[in-house]
Amino acid sequence: MTKNYSIANDNGIARVNFYSQPTLNEIKAATDEIFEKFPYEKRLWDLSNINFDLGTEEVIAIARHRRPKIAKPNKIALFGSNDLAYGVLRQFVAHSELGSSPTQVFRNEEEAIAWLNKE
Repeated sequence: MTKNYSIANDNGIARVNFYSQPTLNEIKAATDEIFEKFPYEKRLWDLSNINFDLGTEEVIAIARHRRPKIAKPNKIALFGSNDLAYGVLRQFVAHSELGSSPTQVFRNEEEAIAWLNKE
């Protein structure tokens, strides 16, 4: 089975890109992989090339799935290029806020990377 996403080290940032609209299971698989194989403290989820649209129940399921995986503080930046994606990602942040792992939503890559690299 071909993966619908890629994860790579981009100058110390673990970057996740999806090729098409991900399913709940694909997002969970990417979450598992990023925490198991990419020990970077900065994470960038690029959802700008897809029509990212999940229901509230799926957003909550993803937030719950990631909580036990965060063993050390991480900065997590999410960005989507359309209003729907931005709104869904804001819902995700509201359901997954962790004090030691700040998560922010952005509308473009440059702002997301600048925030990740800010001390």
